[in-house]
Amino acid sequence: MKKIKNIFFTISATIFLLVSGSGCSFLERDPLETVAPDNFWRNQKDVEAFMAGVYNSLQTTLRTNWFDWGEVRSDNVTRAGTGTAQTKLLNNVLAGNDNDLNSITDWTNLYRTISLCNTAINRLPPMIESNVAAGEVLYRDKLGQAYAIRAMLYFYALRVWGGVPIVDTPIESVTEQINFPRATVAEVKAQILSDLDGAIANIGGNTAIKFYIQRPAVYALKTDVHMWFQEYNEAISASNNISGYSWVTNGAGWKNIFLNPEASTETIFNLYWDAVEFGNEGIGVCQKFGSGSNTSQYTFGGNVIGKYYNRVDPVTNRKLDSRLWNSVDTVLYPTLAIYETTVEKFGKFMAVDPVTNRFTYIGNDQCNVKLPIYRYADVMLLRAEALARTGSHQQALDIVNAVRNRVGYTIQARLSDYSGTSDQIGIAIQRTVLEERQLELLGEGKRWFDLCRIGNIYDYSLNGYEYLREIMNPVLSSRAGSVVYNSNEAMGRILYPINSAVINANPLLRGKQNPPYSE
Repeated sequence: MKKIKNIFFTISATIFLLVSGSGCSFLERDPLETVAPDNFWRNQKDVEAFMAGVYNSLQTTLRTNWFDWGEVRSDNVTRAGTGTAQTKLLNNVLAGNDNDLNSITDWTNLYRTISLCNTAINRLPPMIESNVAAGEVLYRDKLGQAYAIRAMLYFYALRVWGGVPIVDTPIESVTEQINFPRATVAEVKAQILSDLDGAIANIGGNTAIKFYIQRPAVYALKTDVHMWFQEYNEAISASNNISGYSWVTNGAGWKNIFLNPEASTETIFNLYWDAVEFGNEGIGVCQKFGSGSNTSQYTFGGNVIGKYYNRVDPVTNRKLDSRLWNSVDTVLYPTLAIYETTVEKFGKFMAVDPVTNRFTYIGNDQCNVKLPIYRYADVMLLRAEALARTGSHQQALDIVNAVRNRVGYTIQARLSDYSGTSDQIGIAIQRTVLEERQLELLGEGKRWFDLCRIGNIYDYSLNGYEYLREIMNPVLSSRAGSVVYNSNEAMGRILYPINSAVINANPLLRGKQNPPYSE
């Protein structure tokens, strides 16, 4: 990976800096100064090196943003550290011109990675057609991966900002168009679905590959996209294509999802961050909630951790859900009351010392984590939601029970516990699924998006986002200086602001800031 870092930046397009707002100095240089594209795309090794660079850039893009975009503002998180950015995020007080939030609202890494995908999508088809160096099969697979990564990043952007500029061709000269208007949500959705079609048409389907996207991960992403737009039948159809995976059988197998995903039957697509390999880029997970050398920026509150503690056998009172002791130090915190008196680190992604039975928290400068982007339980719980909302209530509960059984929580969700019309039962079961997703995916950057996609609408009237308001307003009301979602202005804060530097750099974005933020 280290060897290709300097290569892929020099052959990539300029657009990522232009869109992000930090491109003035970059334009003063020849963007192709070291390796001209026509001299690079010559054989399989070149393609593999370039795609390694794409994944390197994806790792950089999501290093902390997996959490800052997908979880930090949810009901999972309470403050642990002392940073001002943390307070602003937790209190829902954001601004486009706030230096504390620049790393979160800036588009540099996002569009850099999209730009690299554009280059691959442009350069690989001729190589496929000519079967350059007998590499057609490899090139098709890499082409599919490039489409999938671009789709994934536009899906992140859509959920975080709404409509964003669509850049789908490489820019290899400063004489080409460098500013792009903000597209609508519908246009970004169409781009994502088109890219997913391109991925499916080309990508490989090797379920043993965990750190590069393969066809099951594309269908996982497609399921997620359709669920975001509440297209339940389409989500069920996409999830039908997730095959070759099976439930782990116990708590040790569940823990192995995070420590050794290569050997797990449930992992679909992971990213691996290693501080030794990536320098400062490797510390994201430890920095957020599990560092052995620094105060964690955040902790998970008793409101969610308590659900683990409270899952007990009704006869013996023995704790049943192994996700508790695989995530929380129950040696030091045997009860919820003790847990709630401290700022607790989160050990889900950390190994356990076999002697002390305590988590081994790694220092920021040594942090390495294999974080799931998509895994079997994630997709199956999305499928359960879709089944619940289309009348297949028992099938939805079967998935919930499968998720619980494998971690030792054998208390079954029963259809007889629900009453009302079919639609009312479906909504109630959906809430059961959402709670199971909260516990299963804690710390994986999913919860905020789950809150937002239940009833989401993009005009932010008080008729939408019922689930988010139901969950988040009591949390925000308990925090001094916070903004709750009870007015049109506050509802607009569901999206992040567009960074002011981005708007200043691109005149086509002026006047297009997400309300109520200023430019």
